[in-house]
Amino acid sequence: MEWANVRAPARLHLGFIAERAGALGSAAIAIEEPYLLLDIRKSGEIKAYGDYSTEFEQLAERLLSSFVQGNGAEIWVKRAIKRHVGLGSGTRMAMAVGTALSYLYRIDINPYRIAEFFGRGRNSKAGLETLLHGGMAVVNSSGQGINTALPEDWRFIVAIPEIEHGFFGEKERKAMDSMGMPVVGEDIRDSIMDALSSEDIELFGRLLTELDEGTGAMFTHVQPGTHTFSLLDKIKEIGLKKGALGAGQSSWGPALYFLSDSDKAERIASSIEEYILRNGGGEVFVSKAADKGIEIFEYEENIYETHGIGESHRILYKS
Repeated sequence: MEWANVRAPARLHLGFIAERAGALGSAAIAIEEPYLLLDIRKSGEIKAYGDYSTEFEQLAERLLSSFVQGNGAEIWVKRAIKRHVGLGSGTRMAMAVGTALSYLYRIDINPYRIAEFFGRGRNSKAGLETLLHGGMAVVNSSGQGINTALPEDWRFIVAIPEIEHGFFGEKERKAMDSMGMPVVGEDIRDSIMDALSSEDIELFGRLLTELDEGTGAMFTHVQPGTHTFSLLDKIKEIGLKKGALGAGQSSWGPALYFLSDSDKAERIASSIEEYILRNGGGEVFVSKAADKGIEIFEYEENIYETHGIGESHRILYKS
C-alpha cells in the first residue's frame, strides 16, 4: 500500500456540561461542510503541498520520527478547514495525518492513541468522537456517552465573520484553567436525546441555545459576554429573529451556528450574510450534519502517477 486518501468532516462544538464529580462533559456535532481532504503517499522525504503545508509537514515528522524513523510522506492538501475559527481544524489535521500514516506504514496504534500522541481532545472529548463516528456526540469527561445521527432535514447555518481568531494555544489554556463554575447540568443530556429521538427540532434548538449561553457564562472573565467577540451577539440575535430555532458559538469562535429545517435554512442564511457583509465581511454556508466520521481510502496501483486524483479503490477505515 503506497497511496491513501483521507477525508474528515468539520465539527461544531456546542459547549460543556457539568458532571456530578466536578468534571466536564461536552457536546459536539459533525457537519458535512467544510471538510478536510488529503492525498498521502509513502516517500523518502516529508513534503506537503497546499494550504497549511508547514503544519502538515510538522505533524508527519512528529509521528514518523517516533514510530518509523527514516521514512517520509508526501501530502497533497485538496481541501482544508480554516484554522482557529471554531470548527475543529487542528484535531482533524492531526488525526487525518496520524491515521493515514498509521495505515500506510502499518503502525500498531489506534485512533485514541493517535489523539493522545498529538495532544488532541484534552479539553473536550465530544469533538474527537464526532470525528471518529460522525453525528452528534454527548459525552462525559472520559469520552463515554451517546453518539447518534440527526434527522435528515435538519440544517446548520454556519457564519464566520472576518474578525480575529478565537482563542487557541496559550490563550485557550489560560481561559480553561480559570473558567467559572459550570452552569448547565447533566439533565440536559437526557433532554437532548429526547429531542433527537422525537425529532423535536424546536426543543432541540432551545437546548442548543441554553447550552451555548451556559457555557459562555463560564468564560465571561476572559470575553466581553457570552461570546468571544461582541459582534457575535448581534449576529446571533439576527439569526434567531429571522427564524433560527437555536444558535450558539462553536468552540472559541468566531464561527456561529444556527439550527433550522431545510425549508428555511437558505433564507435565514441570506439574512445573516447580508448583515455580515455590511459589518466587515465573512462567510455563511448551510450544512447537514455528517453521519460519517473520518474515512480513509486506498488507491489502485495504476493511479499512483495521478498524485491521488482518481477513484478510490476500497475503504480502509470508516466510521
